[in-house]
Amino acid sequence: MVKMGIIGTGRIVDRVMTDMCNAERIELTAIASRSAERAKAAAEKYGIPRAYGSYEELAEDPDVELVYIATPHSCHMENAILMMEHGKHVLCEKAMAVNDAEVRAMISCARKNGVFLMEAMWTRFMPAMKKARDMAEKGLFRDIRHVCGNFSYPGKYDESDRVYAKETAGGALLDLGVYTLMGITGFLGWKPEKVTGYAVKAPNGVDMRMSVQMIYPSGATAQFFCGMDAEADQRMTVYGQDGYLEIPDFWHPVKLILHRPGGKTETFDFQPENEGHHYEFDHAAECIEKGMTESPLVPLEESLAVSGISTRLRREAGILYPMDL
Repeated sequence: MVKMGIIGTGRIVDRVMTDMCNAERIELTAIASRSAERAKAAAEKYGIPRAYGSYEELAEDPDVELVYIATPHSCHMENAILMMEHGKHVLCEKAMAVNDAEVRAMISCARKNGVFLMEAMWTRFMPAMKKARDMAEKGLFRDIRHVCGNFSYPGKYDESDRVYAKETAGGALLDLGVYTLMGITGFLGWKPEKVTGYAVKAPNGVDMRMSVQMIYPSGATAQFFCGMDAEADQRMTVYGQDGYLEIPDFWHPVKLILHRPGGKTETFDFQPENEGHHYEFDHAAECIEKGMTESPLVPLEESLAVSGISTRLRREAGILYPMDL
């Protein structure tokens, strides 16, 4: 069992904890917040033995081996580097950081300290998504020609909410678009030849909605849409030369639909999960137990490339955060 600490007590922690009991390689040891009261309340709620009123205290806990960073992505670089400099392995919530310069600094710190670092793209570890990638790799619908995905919901603009605030690097691309973008790179790789995007901005200048087109050296294309002001079916479709694969609710999938020529279809159903986050935690623990410093399923090179794409899209749209400056 890998002893894990958590920093942050926000909404994502609530979601993660719904199925953490299913993790087989993780032992929850400590949780930290900038508020001792919030840390203590969270520890009692989730049955975690130790509560710390500062991140520094958790970093200095000799029993904690792996730290799950669940703070807003505007804090990820600072929090991750603090932990890694204390010799802790890190599983960092997506988006890995605000921009590629921050991700590069995190990777450099991980390598300097010889610790494990991975972006917590939990969708990639769910059985349905692993099956989808396996089908693609085995050429079940021949060469992929196009991937299309969308992730959007009809939210209400509120500048005080983290997902809209400039100070916390809010906006659709970093909060939702990372799912669609890493869904695409999971099938086509992270080295597109050209990426173009169009953003519709909220009143305070963050991206309320963004549409992106991509083309790869192979000739394969991709497109995705993310937004916080429009309803969408949250579906990803992978089009091949000999059929196409539908992934409904692709960011937490429990079903795949394979379409063959002639109208033939085959459906693959998977056991529904509370959330399904435990798969990525067990994967991180397994990597650590094997002495690995990065994951083969979410490699650091991919996290850096995806952050680079997001950074360029924002800059071209004139969307800058305090951390970018």
